[in-house]
Amino acid sequence: MDYMVLKHSHMMFAVLSIILFYTRAFLRIKQMPLAKNKVLFISSHSVDTLLLASAIYLAVMLGMSPHNQPWLGEKILLVVAYIITGVLMTKQTVLKGQLALLALASAILVCIFYLARFKTPFLF
Repeated sequence: MDYMVLKHSHMMFAVLSIILFYTRAFLRIKQMPLAKNKVLFISSHSVDTLLLASAIYLAVMLGMSPHNQPWLGEKILLVVAYIITGVLMTKQTVLKGQLALLALASAILVCIFYLARFKTPFLF
């Protein structure tokens, strides 16, 4: 597969993943029945799976690993933190807690995009 096609596919999956995340988050916050829609749930997880698969394929194609690219290691840790934050948000029933976790998820996303764009690690 061509590098640019894969890179743009990965970026498209990232945008779709974020759109679906915020859609589901706001539906939950507003306690709308659509928040529990199976099609929305399956679509979100399908896009996330494609996003992860394209990320792994890109890294393998470019010979990148967290060992030789410190920013990539940080990005992976932040993605794990983002997933955990999203899971905690789905279990949170208090509005302030939901909003705090949504703000944390948003901050994590900003850091992930920074690392993807500039490839400059925060810690290493």
